[in-house]
Amino acid sequence: MERVIVIAVFICMMMTALLIAHAVVFTVLGEKCVWLIKSYRDLPKEKQNLYDPGLVVNGARNGLVLWALWFVLGAVLSYVLTPFLVVVFLGVWLAAFFSGRSFKEKKYEKYKRS
Repeated sequence: MERVIVIAVFICMMMTALLIAHAVVFTVLGEKCVWLIKSYRDLPKEKQNLYDPGLVVNGARNGLVLWALWFVLGAVLSYVLTPFLVVVFLGVWLAAFFSGRSFKEKKYEKYKRS
């Protein structure tokens, strides 16, 4: 059982490291990395001009940090309670990841230029 706990905590911490690394890239590059956001990149140029790239990048970065905290919580709970919780944490993240890949007007409303 110890080996399973180590693997579960390792998976959560690797996801945390990857998400934090992406958040650091978004922080360092700023508006230049707006092209990494697929839902923004897929918009036509006319619609892209309606939104502030800096705000879009900051929102994406904040989302990455929140998901990193989610996986830190997953690592702690997998260690304390049961290592099989890692399946729940990965499942919730995957469901949110695949549902959030398309452009939603409501989601980007707060990033409009004034």
